[in-house]
Amino acid sequence: MARKVRVFVENTSQHIILKCIDGLTLFKDESDYVAFIKILEELNFSNELAIHSYVLMPLYFEFLATPLHADALSKFMQSLGRNYVGYFNKKYNRTGTLWEGRYKSSLIQDSLFLFDVMKYIELLPLKEGVTSTLLEYKFSSVHKNLFNKNDSIVSYHNLYKKLGYTDSERINGYSQIFHASIDKKQNEFISTCLDKQLVTGNLEFIKTLEELVGIVLASRNRGRPKKEQQQKRKNMYKNLVVLDKEKHKDLKINPLENLFFAKETAFVPVTASEIALVGAAFPIVFSADENPSLIALVSLGGNSLGINADGKWITSYVPSYFRKYPFSLASTKENPNQKVILIDEDSSLFSKSKGKQLFKKDGDKSETLTHAIEFLTSHENQTIITNNVAKAIADSGILEDREISVGEGDEKKVLVNGFKVVDREKLNALSDDILADWVRKGIIALIDAHLKSLDNIQALFNIAHQRQS
Repeated sequence: MARKVRVFVENTSQHIILKCIDGLTLFKDESDYVAFIKILEELNFSNELAIHSYVLMPLYFEFLATPLHADALSKFMQSLGRNYVGYFNKKYNRTGTLWEGRYKSSLIQDSLFLFDVMKYIELLPLKEGVTSTLLEYKFSSVHKNLFNKNDSIVSYHNLYKKLGYTDSERINGYSQIFHASIDKKQNEFISTCLDKQLVTGNLEFIKTLEELVGIVLASRNRGRPKKEQQQKRKNMYKNLVVLDKEKHKDLKINPLENLFFAKETAFVPVTASEIALVGAAFPIVFSADENPSLIALVSLGGNSLGINADGKWITSYVPSYFRKYPFSLASTKENPNQKVILIDEDSSLFSKSKGKQLFKKDGDKSETLTHAIEFLTSHENQTIITNNVAKAIADSGILEDREISVGEGDEKKVLVNGFKVVDREKLNALSDDILADWVRKGIIALIDAHLKSLDNIQALFNIAHQRQS
C-alpha cells in the first residue's frame, strides 16, 4: 500500500497540520513558542513557501500556504520538524521524534474556500479554549491579517490583496468575513478534508484536478467497482459497427497519430508475447473476471498515465491493443467460429475525403484493409493463447486479490482494485511436475515477468507526480 498522494497544483494553496506524538505538549512555555516562530521565520526567508495564515497550538501546528514548486512544502516540513525536534530534545534532555507521523495536507479551491480556511485556522485558539480573546493569543497570524500588526511569516494571498487598495481596506474586508456568523457545516467540511487529506473544493474543481493529474481525488467507497463502470472505462470504441463493403465503400483511413481515443482507459489488455515490453514500464496483472486476462494498469483512478499531453504513448513500445484501433474482431451469434470485422464508425481516423481506401473500386479489400485484418487475426490468436495461459494459472489457485490504495485505517482510499496477482508462496508450493510443465511451456517466464512488473506500481505514482509538476 502506497502513502497518501501529495498533490501539487501551481498557484494553489494547501491547508496543513503537523501533530505531536501521543499527546506530547509541543510548547511547554513561551520560550518554546518563540523558538518555533524563529525557525519559521528563518525557513520562510527562502521564499519557497508563502504562508497566509497559521496558528501554534499546544499539540499541533496548523497553517495555510501556497508552495511555489512541487517539492517546496515537503522540504519546508522536513526542515521545520527536524529543527524543532533538535531544539526540544536538547532543552528537555530527551530523544526521538515529536511528531505523530507525516504532516497532513488538503489542496484548497482558493476561489471558494481560502478565507473560510484562514478564518477556521485563526479561530482555533478560541474554539479550543486556549484563550478568551484573540488579541491575548500571540502565536497566530490573526494579528497580521485582522489587526495589521507586523509579522514577517505572513505573505498576503492575492485574493486577500484584492480586498482593497490599502491596508485599511483589506483589514476591513477581512474583518467582515471573519466576524460573519460561523457556518458549522463548512467548518466540519474543512476539518474532514484536512483529516482525510481530501481536496477542499467542489466536485467540479475536483474533477478538473483529476483530469489534470490523472488520479482520483474525491472520496470513493471501498469495494470492487461496478461491472458497468469497469466496462465504460476500458471501452475505447464509441460506435462499433460491422464493416460493410457497400455502406463503407468510399471510406478512407488515416494513420494512427495519437491515442486520445484511449485517454480514459484505466487498463490495457496485453498478450503474452508483449508482457515483457509493456511490463517494463507498467504493472501487468490478472483481471478478476471469471475468465481472467492479462492487463496493464495505466491509471490511478483517473485518466491514463500512459498517454501524454500530445496523445503519445510514453514508451517506445505501443501495446497492440491500441494499434488495432479503429478495427476490431467479433464472433457472430449464429456461428461463434465465424468472425466479422468491426470498425469504430465515429473514429476521427475515418474520412471520405482523405486517407487510404478500405475497398477497391471493384469492392475487393484494399491492401490497407488486408493488412489490418491480418493484424487483427494475429492479435486475436495471441489473445486466445494468453487467455488460455491465464485460465491455467487461475485454475491452479495461486492468484490473490490485490488493490492499490493510499492512507491507512479510516483514511484509506482505494485507487484501483478488481485485479489479481500471483502469490509467490502458493506458486512455489505447486507440484514439481506442474512447475516443470510450466517451465517448458514458458508460463513460468510469463509469471516472472508479471511479478517483476509489479515494481512499476510506484512508477504510476511517479508519473502522476511529474504530471502535477
